[in-house]
Amino acid sequence: MKIILPIYYQQEFKTKKNKSFLVGLNWYRNAHYMISNKVKHWYHDEVKKQITSEKFGKVRVHYDVYAQRNGTDGPNIRSILEKFVLDGLVQAGVIEDDKIGILLGDSSEYYIDGENPRIEINIKEVK
Repeated sequence: MKIILPIYYQQEFKTKKNKSFLVGLNWYRNAHYMISNKVKHWYHDEVKKQITSEKFGKVRVHYDVYAQRNGTDGPNIRSILEKFVLDGLVQAGVIEDDKIGILLGDSSEYYIDGENPRIEINIKEVK
């Protein structure tokens, strides 16, 4: 199963200009809990839109992070989006849990794509 998500979130405001920010550990540790919760639920919904009706037992997950520019801290992006994605998969019933024993391993690679910054998540069942 493959899931592709943006790494920038567009926060909408009623009375001022909308704001786009990179979803990563630096943002997360400083974000207001109501905003971080809203972003988390948005990612859960985006995961649900892309999943099939498959249910997996044990899995390995690979993350390809495409940053907008060189110098971006890829692991900061992966750390937060990994949590949001895995929680979304659990919520949708694709995996039972994201604990050790179900999630057998993960890996990541980092690239630059100035036109389309994103994260691509490949989930494979381990028999």
